[in-house]
Amino acid sequence: MSHSNNAGRRSDIRMRPADEADSFGQTRETLDFWTNCIGAPVLVVDRYERTVRFGNQSAASFFGLPVEALANRPMADLLGEECAQFTDHIWSNAPVGTPGEPFILNAVVKAEQRSLLMRLTTVVVEGEALRLFTISDAPVGGTVALASWQENLISLLNWLPFGFEIGNLDDEIQFSNAQCVELFGYEQSDLPTPEDWWRLAYPDPHYRRFAREKWESSIAAARAENREMTPFDLEVTAKDGSTRTIQFRHRTIGNFNINLFLDVTSERAYARELQRLADTDSLTGAMTRRRFFQEAEKRFDAAQANAPHAILMLDIDHFKQINDAFGHGTGDLVLEEFTRRCRSVIGRDDLFARVGGEEFAVLLRYDDAKTVVEMAERIRRTIYATPFEVGGVALAVTVSLGVAMRLSSEHAVDLTISRADRALYEAKNTGRNRVAIAAAQME
Repeated sequence: MSHSNNAGRRSDIRMRPADEADSFGQTRETLDFWTNCIGAPVLVVDRYERTVRFGNQSAASFFGLPVEALANRPMADLLGEECAQFTDHIWSNAPVGTPGEPFILNAVVKAEQRSLLMRLTTVVVEGEALRLFTISDAPVGGTVALASWQENLISLLNWLPFGFEIGNLDDEIQFSNAQCVELFGYEQSDLPTPEDWWRLAYPDPHYRRFAREKWESSIAAARAENREMTPFDLEVTAKDGSTRTIQFRHRTIGNFNINLFLDVTSERAYARELQRLADTDSLTGAMTRRRFFQEAEKRFDAAQANAPHAILMLDIDHFKQINDAFGHGTGDLVLEEFTRRCRSVIGRDDLFARVGGEEFAVLLRYDDAKTVVEMAERIRRTIYATPFEVGGVALAVTVSLGVAMRLSSEHAVDLTISRADRALYEAKNTGRNRVAIAAAQME
């Protein structure tokens, strides 16, 4: 499997234009001439696939084949499948035409085990970037052990349960492990340039801009302070169209840039579900008391002291009698229907919470006090107008409401709620099924 060297989590990578001249020239004839002058086996390989385009006469002799038989031959036929796979993980990003660092691999050549010293060079032939492998037998003396060590290290990196990349100081990827493809699904051929990564992984242009700015600013800050980049999450679109939450990590170590990509989709989904359970009443779907206070405090803090906010405290009348007479199952159905009716009246941006057994709260903004009173009356009528058909019985349910408009001196939510609670107490003590306004608004 070919692995992507997209360098795709950054945008400052220096791409080589296809028409850039290399030291071998740009025509097939010129490349043939120079490779046959080298005197060592040379294979010119497709950029994205493990398929030989052509080789020199030394390669033909090395592999015991006619030179024309090298064309279109899989690398695995010449070197063995395992060795051919390892070549996919080594990227040469030296300047075009300049050999990369040598590496040693164990290969199977003409059915014999051999340790090969290989150098990888990027060449441009008639406008197309190809990979040029220069091959020789590795020098003796610890060579086999070194080759095994390299292969074991690559196997270890491919075994890691997260994406792992090594790049040079110019952010050009030298190695990309197998998990990168597993994570994102993109092969090397899908991402010939960094721009292709940004376009495919972040198809929404607004989110793409956010993701790119986040990556670039985080990288710049980490490098300026010579530290690990502060990890962050982004939503990445994989090749199959699915969205994954990926945590990005980066650190410069010596002459290498290390990138880690951790799939935290399940963990983040679980955390969101836990948060939802903490924020949402499991029976009615309304906000919990804790979440209501948090959100209300945010709105109070964000607004001016005299911002027009109001608190409505609601209490279902004689709810205990419903539970005692019909059971808690019926009582639960009443709470669910009560919530549904209240939501049909209040605005989409208003906060609605269950703050006690049968007690609820609403936070809303308003244009004038009359609007708030009308809202409270509309809730009361909506509850009272039609019996609740629950548990096979029709129940006449009513609600009492206490209303408090926020005073300019009230910077904390609980102060306004306390006045609304006192108004609710008044509504229940004066007959229930009514709306009472906190005294400060009656002056």
